[in-house]
Amino acid sequence: MTYANIPTPGGVEARLGGNSGGPGYFNPLAFGPAPVIGDGTGYGDSGSGILLGPGQFNWDMSLLKTTRITERHMLQFRAEFFNIFNHPQFTNPNAGQGAIFSLPDRASGSFGQITSTSVNPRVIQFALKYIF
Repeated sequence: MTYANIPTPGGVEARLGGNSGGPGYFNPLAFGPAPVIGDGTGYGDSGSGILLGPGQFNWDMSLLKTTRITERHMLQFRAEFFNIFNHPQFTNPNAGQGAIFSLPDRASGSFGQITSTSVNPRVIQFALKYIF
C-alpha cells in the first residue's frame, strides 16, 4: 500500500465512521502493526505528517449599535455570534498512540474514525454597555 491508499473517498460527513456507518476518515488497513523491538514499543516506518485532519470553517461575527444619550453619556448594544453558520468542526481522526500505530489500537474499532467535534455549536451573546 502507498500513501495514496490512506484517505477514504468522499466528504468529511461521509467519512466519519462509527455510528454514522462511514468507512472512517482514513483506511486502517493501510497501516500494519509496529515492529516488536525490545519491549514492544518500537516505531514503525510511517513518516511524520502523513495524516491530515479535516479543515476548519469557523465564522465569528459581532454587531453593535451605539446610541448617544447626552453629550457625555452613551449606551452601546452588542450582539456577538460565535460559529455563526453552525458548521461542525471535527477533531482529528483517532490515530492510536500519537504517531505510533499499534495493533491494539487498530483492533479497538475506533482507529481512523472521528469521534467528536473540536468547537462548540453556535453561541450567541448579547451585551449592553453604559459609557459615561
